[in-house]
Amino acid sequence: MAYVHQKKMLSYIRKLAFFLIAFFVAGPGQAQTEDASGSSWPDHAIRFIVSFPPGGATDIISREIAAGLQERTKQAVAVENVGGASGSIGVGRLAKSKNDGYTIGLGNSGTFTMTPYLQKVPYNPRTDFTPVSMLTEYSNVLVVGKKMKAKSVPEFIKEAQSSPEVLTYGSAGNGSSNHMTGVMFANATKLKFLHVPYKGNNPALLAVIGGEVDWMFATISEIKPFLESGKLRALGVSSLRADPLLPSVPPISDTVSGFNVVGFMGLFGPANMSPDITKKLTNEVNEILTSPGVIEKFARLGMRANPSSPEELAERVNADGALWKKAIADEQIKTN
Repeated sequence: MAYVHQKKMLSYIRKLAFFLIAFFVAGPGQAQTEDASGSSWPDHAIRFIVSFPPGGATDIISREIAAGLQERTKQAVAVENVGGASGSIGVGRLAKSKNDGYTIGLGNSGTFTMTPYLQKVPYNPRTDFTPVSMLTEYSNVLVVGKKMKAKSVPEFIKEAQSSPEVLTYGSAGNGSSNHMTGVMFANATKLKFLHVPYKGNNPALLAVIGGEVDWMFATISEIKPFLESGKLRALGVSSLRADPLLPSVPPISDTVSGFNVVGFMGLFGPANMSPDITKKLTNEVNEILTSPGVIEKFARLGMRANPSSPEELAERVNADGALWKKAIADEQIKTN
């Protein structure tokens, strides 16, 4: 009897073992398929990497998108600020994250189309990410202080041509967005200027106001208070058409044919993210970007909400990257 009982027990154990093996092989495999296809996304918290410190425009934009995603998906979206090395540390962390749709991050013109060609970075902007959607576009504005007489771009060009001394322009530093826009303007007008880098946009703006340098490019949100007080004059915007956020200022392209230098911010995931998850994220983000409240908040930052497809964002990264790579190489620009 003991032998029969033992035999039955062994048979039961074998059946149980077979069942457990089948469950753990088929079960997780099925779960992986569901996760990969995105059918259950999102079912837990999402991490949103911001590659700059809290408080700036990039951080504010990111938190607005994160709040919108949290409201729409009913899942927590935690913003993680990872600053340093011109944003490349945070973007590098995003590139190395798991591509399951639960880690996303913001990239901009600097981190995706300029910095990779100015210094060594731990990522490839073209191959290490899944583009999701554009978030914003923003123009730079050519501004002068009271030291300059010009009140328009044509007058500015004439003043630069006739000046006995080379005009100077300020920026937030070597390789910064406004430095690079200044380089493109100099090349387009075939004028020579002396670049004076500062440690940030505010010191550069104060230098223009104080007459230390003659002019610079800056964003709409940065210059608005100084335009209203009369300390600065806006001569032209860097977009191809007039910027709706500064409609009274004509585009530089009215004078310099084809001049079009516009920055962007976009949402990305790690490379090879599920197409289904990417599509869901794109749809959610585009809905957020069409909200009147979000459009208004972005406008206060000098930004235009700009929903797009992943393909449009990828094209923008590639096109702008090629443009800036050539300009940086031609001018032999190095960071500070």
